[in-house]
Amino acid sequence: MKLSTNTILIFFGILALGMMALFPISLVAAQVLGRQPDKNPQTDVQAMVTQTMLALTANAPTQTPVPPTPIVVQVTSTPVPTATSLPAATQVTYCDWAFFVKDVTIPDGTVLAPGETFTKIWRLKNRGTCTWTSDYMLVFSSGSQMDGKTVVTFPGNVAPGQTVDVSILLTAPSVPGSYSGYWMLRNSSGALFGTGDKANIPFYVDIQVKQPANQIPHGTVGGNLCYPSEFNPPLTLYFENAHTGEKIQFAIPENENVYSVLLPAGRYYVYAWAPNYNLEGAYTDSNGLMKTFLVEGGLTTPFINLCDWSPNPHGREQ
Repeated sequence: MKLSTNTILIFFGILALGMMALFPISLVAAQVLGRQPDKNPQTDVQAMVTQTMLALTANAPTQTPVPPTPIVVQVTSTPVPTATSLPAATQVTYCDWAFFVKDVTIPDGTVLAPGETFTKIWRLKNRGTCTWTSDYMLVFSSGSQMDGKTVVTFPGNVAPGQTVDVSILLTAPSVPGSYSGYWMLRNSSGALFGTGDKANIPFYVDIQVKQPANQIPHGTVGGNLCYPSEFNPPLTLYFENAHTGEKIQFAIPENENVYSVLLPAGRYYVYAWAPNYNLEGAYTDSNGLMKTFLVEGGLTTPFINLCDWSPNPHGREQ
């Protein structure tokens, strides 16, 4: 049987108490036997007990420490979720879809006289997947119709990716102010479509109608004649109404470098012809095409310079 240190100490503690209990008996015996007790018998007893306890403690077997019970932590391997790849964004497209390229004529904010007629031309691109045919229409959507037709037949087939110029004849309102008219396209099934991300935005015409300063029906036009020579030959000026095609001409004498003439209010092209030299000079844009200008009653339109000279007739800006 294996005894623990505590058990042994308790045992010998009881034994020491027993010995102390026998101490009076030993005194009596000492008197009987003629022995003299020590001056401090309690000290001797305590010394004996102390020595006994030390001896027992020294000889007591060493208790082997019990190793701590290891704590086992069970690790559960949780699988990392696999990232789910999102499908690539699908590019939205439409069968009938237009893209506005530019205003060929009458840019936004163009100033027109009350009642002036004009041709509005938009350049559009077929952005969709279906071909526009002659069954497609240009139709009025909202805003100011400006005496234009409600429906205009499409000029012809336009395949996806191609561009087309669509035009309509309009008349400026008689009352001064700002006016905008909105237009869309209509397919052969009668569905309307236009521009924008959802093919539902109309394209438009935007003008300013300005009352002449007075009721004088004519205005003045002036500019330079930049003939490519050290002298100017006799010239003939032609002012062509941009809407009606009517022409008004003026004779310019030799060596005149500038001109100033009186014209009815309206929008015009202008060019000069040197009959003896077969050269034509015109008021043109950066592409060499004749551009229009506005004549307002009672006002002067300056800097209409004829500086682009060519042996061939100039085309007209559309």
